[in-house]
Amino acid sequence: MNKLSFKSKKFIIFDLDGTIVKLFVDWVALREKLYNNYKKIYSENCSFESISACLNKVVEKNDEEVLEKLFEIIRQYELENIYENQPINETTYFINNQATFGLHESVKLAILSLNTRKTIFTSLKLAHIIDKFDYIIGREDVRKWKPDPEGLLRIQDFYKAKKKEMIYFGDLNKDILTGKAANIDVFLIEDLINYINKKKGNLDLTKIT
Repeated sequence: MNKLSFKSKKFIIFDLDGTIVKLFVDWVALREKLYNNYKKIYSENCSFESISACLNKVVEKNDEEVLEKLFEIIRQYELENIYENQPINETTYFINNQATFGLHESVKLAILSLNTRKTIFTSLKLAHIIDKFDYIIGREDVRKWKPDPEGLLRIQDFYKAKKKEMIYFGDLNKDILTGKAANIDVFLIEDLINYINKKKGNLDLTKIT
């Protein structure tokens, strides 16, 4: 992986959960709920290696009505404990202090997340950084989910950006695979945290709001 650098970067894209905030969601219960609903509707089992894998089967059936129902279930589970969110202080500090890291004020921030749009918007509002973002792609906005590059490519198209102008941060290997599939620079959020701490002399970010 290349060394983290913001040289020539004009568009910074973030994942949400595990990258900007930590969500408190009972993912096991959510997967079971979706699995049971899928089985009840289609009288067949859904391979539940991931939520996206099961949703992919609904997309293959071209069943938007069921897909919307499953989105609503996901939304409910994600929002249940939304006020227990924990912001990742290093990330929010970076977002609020871009000039400190040599970024031009014209740099645009976007979100690509598997979380639902309401979860994303609510989380950003609670972290007091909603005004920093001008484009958001959530679970409902695409029909091919990470590690498929559709979301990143839509962001690229929205901004009419060159790939070399973009950089993506996430917390999981599928985020890395997504960036690579889109041929866009991608790093784990821990790389950004290390970058911040190095630049800022290991500030005690727990004291920063």
